[in-house]
Order: sequence, then C-alpha cells, then structure tokens
Amino acid sequence: MDALTAIATRRSVPRLVAPGPDEVTLERLLQAAVAAPDHGQLQPWRFVVIEGDARERLGEVFARAHAAREPGADPGALDKTACKPLRAPTIVAAVSTPLAAEEAWNGKSVPAWEQEAAVAAAVQNLCLAAHAMGLGAMWRTGWFGDAPEVREALALREQDRIIGWVYLGTIPANNHPAPRRPAELETVVERWT
Repeated sequence: MDALTAIATRRSVPRLVAPGPDEVTLERLLQAAVAAPDHGQLQPWRFVVIEGDARERLGEVFARAHAAREPGADPGALDKTACKPLRAPTIVAAVSTPLAAEEAWNGKSVPAWEQEAAVAAAVQNLCLAAHAMGLGAMWRTGWFGDAPEVREALALREQDRIIGWVYLGTIPANNHPAPRRPAELETVVERWT
C-alpha cells in the first residue's frame, strides 16, 4: 500500500481480535514509529508492549485507579474498566520521555512540547504502518495515563507522559467503520501572502 493510500484509508477500529502482530511484525511497526520526525534526534519516547495476561493486569491497575478516582464507583463500572485492555490482543503504550534542556541536542534546547509532538508523530506512524500491513489500530487516550496507579505500574518518571495507548490486532469481519466526514479544506486552509 502506498503512503497516500494508507493515509487516506486508515480508520480507527475500536475492537480488535486475535491474532495481534507477531514479534517480527511488531518490530517492523515499532521501527516505523521511531522513524518519526525527531528534532535533535533525542528519541524522546519509550514504548511499553502489553500482551497476553499482562492486559488483564493492566485492567486491574485501571480498575484500582478508577476506584481511587471514584470511591463510590459501582462494582459493575469497575469491572467494565478492568476489561478495557481486553479490546485488542496487543497494546503499545507510547510514553513521552522528554530530555531536560541541559541534556538536549548539541547544547541547544528542544522544548518539551516538540519532544511530545515527536511521540505523537511516532504514534501516527505506528497506526499508519499497522494499516498498511493489514492490521487494525486504535489510538486511545484518557485520564488513565495520568493516574498515579498506572504511572507507578509503568514506572513513569515525573516528566513522562502517556501520549497514547495504541490497540493493535486483527480487524473483525463485522467491522463497519464510520464514514469519514468530507474534508472542507476551504474552511481550514488559508493562503498567507
């Protein structure tokens, strides 16, 4: 699949089924991710791969975080939260790991927002590569990445931030993606002269 076709036809798939990517495919996907634009070649990212039983353990951490956030949460709601990581056979947590100014490139500071933007570009590369290889992907976000329980479980430093949870797997046969809203470039593009 050529790049423009991959970009134009990629869709998020909320629920994915097994099999997920095998080790060779996962390595290719992560190589595509780290080919993202990266000012100063800082590699300000870390990717945590969560598969198999680790998804259930992540679900338990999510449920603990939910209970801490909402002490009166209904047990059914906590069970639903615990099942969130089971929506795909493979999850890649994309973590921004920005370097401090004094660690930056050639003595020049690369702002933290640029480093986070590089991680977001890496996530997009990962999603596009999955699509090009015939896999489904869903870039998820949410408050779980900021929850102390989740941060501790993933050994995040104070400056680290989860940019996304990329769910990967096989697209189910009954998947019917919502049509993409037609782009109205005239409303978002202007020419500065």
